[in-house]
Amino acid sequence: MKKLGYEELQAYRLSPNFVLSEFCEHSVAQEHGVYNVPNAAGIQRLQAICQNVLQPVRDFYARPVIVLRGYVSPGLNRYLDLCPESEHFNCCAVDFRVEGIKSQDVANYIDAHLPYDVVLLENFDFPWVHLTYVENGNRRLNLTVEAGQRKYPLSKNFSLWELVNSNTATAHKMYNVPDEAGISRLRYVCENILQPVREHFGKPVKVSSGYRSPAVNSVVKGSSPTSQHKKCEAADFEIYGVDNYTLADWIRVNLEFDQLILEHHHPELGPNDGWVHASYTKARKNRRQCLRIGSDGTFHGLGAQKCRH
Repeated sequence: MKKLGYEELQAYRLSPNFVLSEFCEHSVAQEHGVYNVPNAAGIQRLQAICQNVLQPVRDFYARPVIVLRGYVSPGLNRYLDLCPESEHFNCCAVDFRVEGIKSQDVANYIDAHLPYDVVLLENFDFPWVHLTYVENGNRRLNLTVEAGQRKYPLSKNFSLWELVNSNTATAHKMYNVPDEAGISRLRYVCENILQPVREHFGKPVKVSSGYRSPAVNSVVKGSSPTSQHKKCEAADFEIYGVDNYTLADWIRVNLEFDQLILEHHHPELGPNDGWVHASYTKARKNRRQCLRIGSDGTFHGLGAQKCRH
């Protein structure tokens, strides 16, 4: 397929109200001279998104649909650094807003009336809709609501809901679902920490805190502004009937982790007093830092050497 110029992209109609240029143009691509146009198969997938989702949305609301991000080429991603699993690379995803309409209302309309694979909201300050669509096997997972979150797997035994469910968010009516990249980071935590723990001990793992949006984190007592919970890189958890020190020590010996903290554990009060905090990152080398935190202070290791500040 020959390279398409600007005028050809503007003229290439994907549906009555959408042209190819809306899915390819990006200020970063223009700045760095990156050609950001998919192949013929990719264009067909963008056309399917337009015909089956965006055009019906445009027709229903009779308002402009603003495409914020469509296709992302490998060359463009060198500057954007999207998660490796992003469906933007495959022309199966689009980020958009409908002018004058709340994005949550748009997501609800899509969920009720149109075919789609995954829909969620991104960007807390001014949310947009992130939607994926595949020709065969659309799962219809609305990640803005609990039912969709429960059906979205992060690993064999863990769903998205377990990592975003928050009593604090519910109490304060705060949206607490990360973007596409954040969901990938939660998957890394499950695959590298929680799932191995589940398989070794053979018992359900109770996650008490996973992702915290900036708003949720700000109202959690004692939470750090730089908490890895905000970055989708950490979880607090325990296994009923398994001593939390035993659980933490097994992770220390057997798993790769960034930070491992035994928090507020008093064995004399029972095996499940307190909880275990573990984090995992792919952004840099994992530190394998072990700490114990309690009312008596913060200590190096899971034992007794107190940290100096």
